[in-house]
Amino acid sequence: RMGLVDCHCHLAAPCFLTDVAAVVRAAEQAAVSALVVVSEQAAEFQSVVALSERFPGLVLPCLGVHPVQEVSPEERRSVTLKDLDAALPLIELYKDKLVGIGEVGLDFTPRFASTDEEKEEQREVLIKQIELARRLDLPL
Repeated sequence: RMGLVDCHCHLAAPCFLTDVAAVVRAAEQAAVSALVVVSEQAAEFQSVVALSERFPGLVLPCLGVHPVQEVSPEERRSVTLKDLDAALPLIELYKDKLVGIGEVGLDFTPRFASTDEEKEEQREVLIKQIELARRLDLPL
């Protein structure tokens, strides 16, 4: 039976706090051979790496800064260079455990990035993460 790979999942999200082991077990039983777990902000990094240590070889960690940042469950905003600056030391700390840099990208949805300045800052954050991925020889 051919194994499947979930190439983008958020197992460090709060909704999985109580049942992540059951979710991972169910994935294994469904012939999923790898779960590539991505992050959206520095606050998730430790949880993503901990999951990869708890489920070695199955949960594969990626750390990155998403273009839309959650301030609270009710509030999201466009990413800033300050968000990336907070994340970079942690990515360096965990670099040898990572399979990639992610989740990254651009999101110019008007409610998140309504100004040219916000769009430009998103571009700068993305470019810096591309440069980081190249330097660490990791996929994006």
